[in-house]
Amino acid sequence: LFKTKLLLMGKDVDIIMSKVMDDKKMLAIMDLLETTSVYCPSYFSHILAFRIVQLSISHGVSVNTAFGFAYYSAVLCHLGDLCNASKYAKFALDIMQRMQARQKYCRVYSVLYSMTFLKTNHMHSCLDPVLKAHREGLKAGDTAHATVCAVIYCNIAFRCEKKLASVKQVLTDLKREAQVYNQESVWGLAVPLEQAILNLMGCADKPNLLDGDAIPVENIETFITNAKSDDAERLLCVAYYYQMLVAYIFDDLELAI
Repeated sequence: LFKTKLLLMGKDVDIIMSKVMDDKKMLAIMDLLETTSVYCPSYFSHILAFRIVQLSISHGVSVNTAFGFAYYSAVLCHLGDLCNASKYAKFALDIMQRMQARQKYCRVYSVLYSMTFLKTNHMHSCLDPVLKAHREGLKAGDTAHATVCAVIYCNIAFRCEKKLASVKQVLTDLKREAQVYNQESVWGLAVPLEQAILNLMGCADKPNLLDGDAIPVENIETFITNAKSDDAERLLCVAYYYQMLVAYIFDDLELAI
């Protein structure tokens, strides 16, 4: 992280874009770094994303550069540096546009709108761009990240105080779409939200527990146990969050804590 910050010091988008990568070997390396960073554990993907940014500075930009900057922005946001997170998020969008990297649209947006822009922009303003990214991802054949954008959209819509029935309908439609594209595993991130909505709509026997029709196993404890055994950290965090939320709303403070 420190090395990346030093390399970027004093550089704007125009300086970064002044050199375009044309070495085939380096382009292949950039593709490999991006693909690996997407599917490897998060603690390792940070390093790969930083490397994409570093190589973009030293060897020139490629279509992968936008993703590297998006991820770098998300890391800065996680560390509380919202000013620079916003700055480099805009870098990512600018580079993507200049490189005409439409095939990266969905992937870049899924990173930015799951982290940086949720903290730097009004949530309502995030809805349309994420939904557009979802559609662009489907057009490009990137069904996995299109589904990620769909999950992000549903979570933002829920937080934006839209009517629960309308969020549930959108969620149902997008879930059906995810099944068509065989992205049930990715859509699993939306399962806790779906059950939380059912609880809030009065469709659960015990509204303080995240149990019901949306949970694909016998109860939330089994769901969490399975997530732990699969090392599914993101799913685990989402499950704990929505379990805490419904427990708090229905006055089960002991469970919420």
